[in-house]
Parts: sequence; structure tokens; C-alpha cells
Amino acid sequence: MDTAPANRSRRRSRKRPLIATALALLAVGGIGAAATSAAWTDNVFFTAPAQAATFDLQGSLDGTTWVQSDNPNSVQLVVPASTFTNLLPGQTRTVTLYVENTGTANSALVASAAWASGSTFTTNPTISVSPASSTLAAANGATPTTTTVTLTVSAPADWAPVNQGKFGNVVVTVAGTATS
Repeated sequence: MDTAPANRSRRRSRKRPLIATALALLAVGGIGAAATSAAWTDNVFFTAPAQAATFDLQGSLDGTTWVQSDNPNSVQLVVPASTFTNLLPGQTRTVTLYVENTGTANSALVASAAWASGSTFTTNPTISVSPASSTLAAANGATPTTTTVTLTVSAPADWAPVNQGKFGNVVVTVAGTATS
């Protein structure tokens, strides 16, 4: 009778628990190494507050009393009638209008003037605003920045007599666009 196969079988039986233990130790060691490397990770986070700029233009006839007047159907800044009353041929008259920026954004301004519908002049006097465009800086903290726009009305030197007693309304628009 040959005992060699039985001995081999016993040796294998004894080696199996050793191999299983070795594999278990390697697995635990590998997981431990992975856990150790995971313990050496780090993050850094940032936050950045963001806020939109404010944009607010106001107008004034005297440079001290300011109003929004941002509705063309309900203009709140009315130049006194006496400023352009009793125009004569060849006369030129001006009025200074004030614009302020109370917002936190700079403003690109474009000024324009037009005769409102309903003018009864047969020949409207020439109107202009200057400057026609400008830049108005943002308010400096609580202090608004201001600029002026000059409205000029000029009756032609050869203004026909049929314009006597006639009238019209000039609408000045100062349009602002927020800029950086």
C-alpha cells in the first residue's frame, strides 16, 4: 500500500488554512493601505459673494431738487414756461438741466431733444442739447455724481410772422446705459 497520496493530501489540508490566512492578511493590509492613503486627502473651498450693481439716474432743474422722471407719459421735470416764452426771430435761449447718478454703475449718457406732437409753430425753432453724449461715473459712496446738459432753442432770423403766438413743447431725453 502506497501512503504517498495520503501524505500529500494531509500536507495540502495543512497548507490551505495557511494560504487562506496569508490571503486574508494581504487583503486586510491592502484595504488598510487604501484607507491610509484615503486618510491623506484634503480639500479646500472658496466662497465669493456676488451682488448686482445699482443703476439710478435722476434729473433736476436747479441742481438741488432731484426726481426720477423716468416715464415719458408723465414727465416730472418741466422747464419753466418763461424760459422760452416770447421768442423773437433770431433769438437763442438756453437752459441748463442736471443729471445725477446715485447708482454703483457708471453710465454712458446720450441726450436728445425733439418737439412733442401738438406744436403749433409753422416752422419749429431749432433745438439742440449738448453734450449729446457723455459718461457719468458711479456715485462715490453716498455722494452722487452729477453732470449738466444744456438745451438750446434758436428761432430762425427769418422766422415768418405766422409763428406769432404759436407754441410747442420740447422733450429732452437723457438716456443712460450702465457701463463698467
